[in-house]
Amino acid sequence: MMKKLLLFFALFSFAIVSAQGVIPVKLLSNAKSGPERYVGADAYGSQYTIFDNEFRKDAERGRLKFKVLSLGQVYRADIQNPLQLVLFYKAFNTAVLLDNQLNETSRINFSNIPQPIIADAVGLASQNRLWVYDINTQQIGLYDLAQGAFRAITPPFNDRIRYYQNDYNYFYWIDSQNRCHAVNLFGKVNFLGNVPEFGHAQFISSGALLLSREGALYHYNLASEKLTPVTIVEKSFRDFYLAGDILSIFTDSEIIQYKVTLPK
Repeated sequence: MMKKLLLFFALFSFAIVSAQGVIPVKLLSNAKSGPERYVGADAYGSQYTIFDNEFRKDAERGRLKFKVLSLGQVYRADIQNPLQLVLFYKAFNTAVLLDNQLNETSRINFSNIPQPIIADAVGLASQNRLWVYDINTQQIGLYDLAQGAFRAITPPFNDRIRYYQNDYNYFYWIDSQNRCHAVNLFGKVNFLGNVPEFGHAQFISSGALLLSREGALYHYNLASEKLTPVTIVEKSFRDFYLAGDILSIFTDSEIIQYKVTLPK
């Protein structure tokens, strides 16, 4: 009788959670960490962090480091291609490209190109190019690494970029009014929808994001404007990063990894 009651309550509890639309996760691992700023993980399982303006890669064979004292703080790191990493030093209007051993392969000072720009966002695009948002003209464009030239592909925008993310073919951003947009390599701009107030964000598709809000993590559908909680146990965390179906949560002392299946 007691076993039947326990089974009933277990099934009842599961039904409540399912009805609430909570996204479950499965704990995979946790590891101690220090006060580093978490960047993310690549397809090979290497973890990337920044500490004291030093870019770090932790792989099976050990830790690699890269630091340029003269450029100061790493504003953003693009790790989508482990063979061509992009570090953006916003204060010095400079991007540095690294190989998989963190050797510098290229350095671009956008103040010194034929038609100087002031970059506010930089990321890796396809065909040996970089996505760049020029704050002077308020336009998004492509910088050709071989030709050393920038070409704007969008009209000017009135609102500043609050958050951005990119892949080889698209540049996504959330503006200061919390509106989401995407532009492709040909300059076609699409409005994707509005997002609620958030702390950190990550696009997981053109129609959905992960958002942190008040110490919790949510899946957000842009079309339905629906927020669905993701059931991580951490009550506070500094950042998160999703790669495939692996969700990494970065706290003050640990990196916790979960397996999660998210709706797109």
